[in-house]
Amino acid sequence: MNEPSIRRQDLALLADHLHRRRDALLRAWHSTVETDPGITTVAALARGQFIDHIPRILDAFESQLRAHGRERGAAIAEVRAGAAEHGADRWLNGYHYRETMREWGHLQMCLGREIEQFCLSKPELDAGAMSFGRLLFMQLFVECTVESAAGHVRLEQAEAASRLRDLEQVLKDVRSLEQERSELWHEATHDLRGNVSAVQLAATALVRGTGPGRRARGAKTVERTAKALTALLDDLVALARLEAGREHRQIRSFDAGVAIREVCRTFESLADERGLSLEFTAPTGLVVEGDPVKVSRIAQNLLINALKYTERGGVRVSLSPRMMGSVPSWELCIEDTGVGVADRASPAIARLLRTATRETSALDPPTPEGDRNVMPLPSASSHVSATARGEGVGLTIVKRLCELLDAAINLDTAPGRGTTVRIIFPCHYAQGVDSQPG
Repeated sequence: MNEPSIRRQDLALLADHLHRRRDALLRAWHSTVETDPGITTVAALARGQFIDHIPRILDAFESQLRAHGRERGAAIAEVRAGAAEHGADRWLNGYHYRETMREWGHLQMCLGREIEQFCLSKPELDAGAMSFGRLLFMQLFVECTVESAAGHVRLEQAEAASRLRDLEQVLKDVRSLEQERSELWHEATHDLRGNVSAVQLAATALVRGTGPGRRARGAKTVERTAKALTALLDDLVALARLEAGREHRQIRSFDAGVAIREVCRTFESLADERGLSLEFTAPTGLVVEGDPVKVSRIAQNLLINALKYTERGGVRVSLSPRMMGSVPSWELCIEDTGVGVADRASPAIARLLRTATRETSALDPPTPEGDRNVMPLPSASSHVSATARGEGVGLTIVKRLCELLDAAINLDTAPGRGTTVRIIFPCHYAQGVDSQPG
C-alpha cells in the first residue's frame, strides 16, 4: 500500500487511543456477538477462549499505524498468522464457517466505530493521515477474513482426508477377508479377521463338543464376537450415511434424564467388571426437545471411550440446564479419571476429541411404526471389549451427530488427570426442523 505524505504522529495518536480503549472494545465485541442469534457456539466458550488471538491482531494493527513504509510488512505478517490461528481455533471449538465470519463482521463494526468516534473528536488531526488509517483498517479486515477462512478450509480438508483414508482402509479390509489372503494388514483388519476366526472356532466347538460346558463357552464366544463385528459395521455404515447427508434429525420432546440414565445402565456391569464407579446425576423432569436416539448414541460413544481409558477411579455422567447466551440449553457432561487424551495410545482419539472443541452406528431401515432413526444400542461389553470397533470412527460420529443437532462440544483434558467432555444441546428447535437432513 503506497503511503502518502502525511503526519505520521497523527496515526500514532490513533494507535495510542485504540490501545487505551482495548478492553472496552473487546467487551463491546463480546457483548454484540453474544446477542447475535446467528452465533450460538459463543456461549460454550469462556471469555478468554473467545478473545483468543484478537489482542495479538490488534497489537499488530497498532504497530502498522506506528510503522513507516516497509516496516509495516512484519505487522501484516503477524496479522495474517494470528487470523489463521484464530480461524482454526474457532473450527476446533465447533464454530460453523458462517459464525466465524459473523464474528469478524462484528469486530470490524466495533473497531470501525471506535476509529470514527476518535476522528470526529479530533478535527485538528491531519485528514490525510486519518484517511490512510482507514485504508489500513480495511486492509486489516480483508487479511483477517481471508486468512481465517483459509484456516477453516485447511482443517476441513485435513479431516476429510483422514476420513477418506479410514474408508479406504475398510475397503482393503473387506477385500482381504473375501480373498482369504494371509498378508499383514493394519490393526483394524487384524481385529476383524481375529473376530471372524473366533466365531469359526467357537462354531466348530459347538458342532464337535461333547460336553454342555464346552458348548456353552462356544456359544458365548460366538455371541460376543458377532456383537463386536456388528458394532463395527454399524459404525461404518452410520458414518457413511451421516457424511452423505442421508440422516435426519427427528425432533420430539423427551426426558433427557431418563434417556441418558438408560444408556448408563447398559454400562454398569462393564464398570463393575473393571472395578470402576459409574455415577449419574440429573435434575428431575429435564424435558427438552431433540432427537433422543441420536443423543443417546452420543452419550454411548463417549462412555465407551471414557471406560476404556480409565483404569482407576471411575466415570461421572451428569446433566444440567444452562443458557447459551439467551438460548435455553442443557448440558451432558462425562468426566473420567483416566490417562487423559495426550497419553492415549491411539492418535485418532486425541485428534478427534481435540478437533471437536479446540473435534462423530448404523441406522436401521424404516420400521413398520415409521421411526426411521432407531439406533440400536448394543451391549456395553460388546463395544468396549471389541478392539475391532475403531475409536476414531465412533468419535467422528459424535462430532457429526453434534453438528446435526446444533450441539457444541467442549473438551478439558490433561495427561494423568482424566478427561471431561461437555456437550451443550439447545432445549428447543424452531418449528419445521423435524426430519431435516444433516
